[in-house]
Amino acid sequence: MTIRDGAWELFDYDFQTGRSVWRYFDGEKTTFRTDYPVDDLIKQNAFTRNETSGNQMGDWVKIASVPLNVAYDAGLVQAQTEGDQQFVKKWLNDGDNRAWRSFDATV
Repeated sequence: MTIRDGAWELFDYDFQTGRSVWRYFDGEKTTFRTDYPVDDLIKQNAFTRNETSGNQMGDWVKIASVPLNVAYDAGLVQAQTEGDQQFVKKWLNDGDNRAWRSFDATV
């Protein structure tokens, strides 16, 4: 049985993570798309952020949970590897990335 999403065909599915890999063949080349479910992570981050509201920032305070694909695409992994803490701080403090924050404070 083939599972489809429009013209895309399910190629692989990871039951543990929910990650799905889709394949599209246009007659000449094959393109792959990977989907990562993040709804639960965003909900957990919001819950933790609300529960720790008013707490002080300190050592060993988890400030974010960012999926690896987002971390790579955003350049966070490279910045961390290169020791570019300014880039990491700027990215984490950007309101567009609030969904990944689990602690409400300026880094």
